[in-house]
Amino acid sequence: MTLKTAIRSALSGEGGIELSKYQHPRSLSTQLLLGALLSLLAAVLSFGLFYLIGNTCLDHTVYGNKFSEKMSERQFRRLQDYVTQENIASGNLNRLNAWCGREKGIYLTLYSDGKLIYKSAASRETAIEPEAFNPQSEDAQQEFTLSLSDGIKVKAFLYYFAGDAFYFWMIGVSGLLSFVVFSLCFITLIHRKLTYIERLKKELDILAGGDLTYAVTVRGQDELSELALGIDEMRRSILAHQESENTIRSANSQLVTAMSHDLRTPLTSLMAYLELLDRDKVKDEEQRRHLIRQSLSQTISIKAMADKLFEYFLVYTTEWEQPEPEIVSADEIMGHFWQEYAFSLENHGFTVKTDFGELNGTLKINMELLRRAFDNLFANIVKYAEPSEPVLIRYCRESGQLVLTLKNAVISGQDRIESTNIGLNTCRRILKIHNGSFETKELNGSFSAELRLPLLPKAKNK
Repeated sequence: MTLKTAIRSALSGEGGIELSKYQHPRSLSTQLLLGALLSLLAAVLSFGLFYLIGNTCLDHTVYGNKFSEKMSERQFRRLQDYVTQENIASGNLNRLNAWCGREKGIYLTLYSDGKLIYKSAASRETAIEPEAFNPQSEDAQQEFTLSLSDGIKVKAFLYYFAGDAFYFWMIGVSGLLSFVVFSLCFITLIHRKLTYIERLKKELDILAGGDLTYAVTVRGQDELSELALGIDEMRRSILAHQESENTIRSANSQLVTAMSHDLRTPLTSLMAYLELLDRDKVKDEEQRRHLIRQSLSQTISIKAMADKLFEYFLVYTTEWEQPEPEIVSADEIMGHFWQEYAFSLENHGFTVKTDFGELNGTLKINMELLRRAFDNLFANIVKYAEPSEPVLIRYCRESGQLVLTLKNAVISGQDRIESTNIGLNTCRRILKIHNGSFETKELNGSFSAELRLPLLPKAKNK
C-alpha cells in the first residue's frame, strides 16, 4: 500500500479515524476573540499606567511653580522688549493684542492705580477666575512691573499656560504606547498560531517523505490541535496497517514455503501408490489393501493441510464473503455437538465431566463455521490435554448468552506438540463473525476456553 492510498483509506474512515471525537470546547475564532479582548484590556491598563506616570512627571516639571515662574519671567522679558520696540504707551495698549496672539498660552492683564486698563483677548477668564478684575484677585506670583513708552509703570499679571500643550502631548504619547502594547499582545498570539501552523507544515512534509515514525506535535485546544491529533492518529493507523500487511506478507511467505514442502511429500507418495495400483504391479491382495490404506492416509493428510490453509485464510484475511446464517435451537445443536464430542473424547481415553444447562433460546449461526470452531476445540483437547486428568465441558445460559466452558490439564512440556495457534485464532474469528467472543487462559498447567454466543428468544408456535 502506498502512502497516498493509505492516507485516502484513513481519511475515508477505513482506518478507524473519527476526527469528530477530538472536538475541543475552545475554537480558534474564540481564542482570537479572547486574545483581542485581553490585548485591549492590556492596552487600557497600560494607557492608565502611562497617563499616571506622565501626569506625575508634568506635575513635577511643567505644572510646577518653579517651571511656571521661570517661563513667566522669560515671557515678561520678551513682553518688555516688545513694548520698548513698538513704543507702546498707555494710549495704544490694544497693540499688545498682536503680541499676545503670537505668543501661545499667554494671558495678560494690566492695572494702573488699581484699575484694569488691559486684558488679552485669550479666553482664560475661567482659568484664573477674575470675578471683579482687580489686583487682589490676581496671582501675586505672576505679578510684574511693565514700563510703557510714555514712562508710566503699570502692574502686569502674566500667566503662562504652555503646560497644556505638554498635557495633550502626554495623552497622545500614552495612547500611542498603549496601541503598541495592544499590537504586541495580539501579534504575539497570532505569531504563536502561525509558528504552530508552520511547524505542522514541516511535520507533514516529513510524513509525506515516508517517515511515518515521526510523531506530530499536538499543542493547545482548538481546531489546529484537533487537526494535528487527527493527523497523528491517521499516521499511527497507517503504521498499524502497514505492520499488519507486513505480518500477513511474512505469514503468506512462510505458509507457501511450508505448504510446498509439506504437500510435496504426501502427494509424491500418493502418486507412487496410485501408479502401482494403476499398473497392477502388486504381489497379492494384502499388498493392494496396504497401498490403498497408505493412499487413504496420504489423502487424509492432504485434506488436513487444506483445512489448515482454509483456517489460515479465515484468520488472516478479510476479503471474503461471509456465509448466510440460519436460526437453530440452542439446546438441540449444543447437545448434539458436545455429547458427540464427549463420547469421542472418552474413546480417546479421556475422562469427561459434563454439565449441560437449559439454554431456552435459539442461535443465529452458520452451521459449517460453528462446526469448524467446535472441531478445532475438540482437536485442541485431543492434542494438548493430559489424558490422566478429567476434561470439563459445561454450557449454560447467562445474561442472555450461551456460555460454553472447556477446562483441561495441559500435557507436560516435553511431550507437548508445538502449536501455531491458528486453530484457536480461527475459533476467535468465527465467534467474532457471530457477534460472540472467545477467550482462552493457561495458568499453572491448566487450560480453559470460554465461548459466548448471543441467544435469541424461541420462535412462537403459530
